[in-house]
Amino acid sequence: MKAKGLKDLLVRKFDKKLKDIIDEDLRILAEIKEYTIRSGGKRIRPILHYCLCKILGYKGDKYSDVGAIAELIHAASLLHDDVVDEAQTRRGMPSVPSKFGNKTSILAGDYLLACGIDHLNSLGSPDLMDLFTTVIKDLSVSELIQMEWEKNPKITLDIYNKVVYGKTASLFGAVSEAAGILAEVHKKTRKKLHEFGIRLGSLFQKQDDAIDYFQAGDQTGKIPLKDFRNGLYTYPILKLLEIADKNDKKLAHSLFAKEERNSDDDLVILSLLNRYNIRKSLNEEFVADVEGLLSFLKSYPESNEGNLVKEQFRKLMEV
Repeated sequence: MKAKGLKDLLVRKFDKKLKDIIDEDLRILAEIKEYTIRSGGKRIRPILHYCLCKILGYKGDKYSDVGAIAELIHAASLLHDDVVDEAQTRRGMPSVPSKFGNKTSILAGDYLLACGIDHLNSLGSPDLMDLFTTVIKDLSVSELIQMEWEKNPKITLDIYNKVVYGKTASLFGAVSEAAGILAEVHKKTRKKLHEFGIRLGSLFQKQDDAIDYFQAGDQTGKIPLKDFRNGLYTYPILKLLEIADKNDKKLAHSLFAKEERNSDDDLVILSLLNRYNIRKSLNEEFVADVEGLLSFLKSYPESNEGNLVKEQFRKLMEV
């Protein structure tokens, strides 16, 4: 089966599993269940988990349970994020808070987490339970760090990386290691799988940050310069501040210090990013990261699942 056909099949399979796990009793939960599944995106994390399971030789079907649990954790974090960020849209659709209200969004996120943990418990694996409960703790800690630092001009790359680890990389690491748990591989291999997932998750977030400045638009579903307009110090800006001269650093900080940023400010920040070749340096960094990830996969026999993962990696190479 070609990569696209396999991907579409897996998305449908995980969507069905999500519907089975989310056991709603109230009308509002039924609405949010359908809304969450319908706006679920590309199911990158569960598909990664499935592919690694197959690459490792796992023959069972618990991958659908684990992948769906990971997606529930991710969906719950987005519901909470949209409240904190006061987001009006999510993937081009009205966000749950804008459609149902903040209180409902928070409680719905809690409910999705509870559904995920309940189903995780039913799998009877202490290792999987430890893995995913740690992810939930990481998410909470990183969200608190982000709230404290995201608009603070003193934020550093080290602080940024701590946020990325908890908000994005930790779950990627979990779904990768979970494949090793299901396949019953050696603990050393599980550790390598976890490191692989962490590296992939970190790259995924940094590339997503870069899209905001260099690719956002109709094709990506992201509003151009949304992070900048919201005054967020994300990866491209931190890389700029790392190498800019004193005057340009002062200029960049002055833009973020404003109550609101406008189209003129957009031109200034894009000009600064261009002056220091930030797009080019990020491309080079992302290519090197992808090559490192691909080298990990080369130790396993070629397969349709491996090709699907590689295809997704190549999309992370350029901004």
